Amino acid sequence: MYPQTHFLLPFFVGAILVKLGWFSWELALLAGIFGVLIDLDHYIEHIFHAKKNRFSLAHTWNTSVITHKFEQRSFIHHKVGAVVVTLLLIVLAVFSHLWSLMFALAFYSHMLLDHVHIKHPHQIIIKLFGFYERESKVELVLDVLLIIGIVLVVI
Repeated sequence: MYPQTHFLLPFFVGAILVKLGWFSWELALLAGIFGVLIDLDHYIEHIFHAKKNRFSLAHTWNTSVITHKFEQRSFIHHKVGAVVVTLLLIVLAVFSHLWSLMFALAFYSHMLLDHVHIKHPHQIIIKLFGFYERESKVELVLDVLLIIGIVLVVI
């Protein structure tokens, strides 16, 4: 999934938690931001494995979207990473259950979106400022539904 979806899902759930009085808007926003930042491991893996343009964000992005020349995901996107993050979240919960919940929301929503495999033959390819995006119509619909959900929660 693309960054906007990784932002929208934890932010939407965070907004619901705000309405229930269990969360603040700041934490909901941070959950969305950290839901996107989890993918920084793609950049780190690119630095280690790329033969050229190692530090280029555009080259990292386009390699991930178009060519998939190498595995861009680090251990954090796999079972071992999920176990490590879960243990860290349990330790963090001892100190701050709200921050632990915020990071859990960001991480687990990210993992859910990355591991849901939907056949999406209909894709829209967009090139904007040198960055390619090959987005499925299913993800576009999900993004629109999440935005509508956020608006409804805010109202």
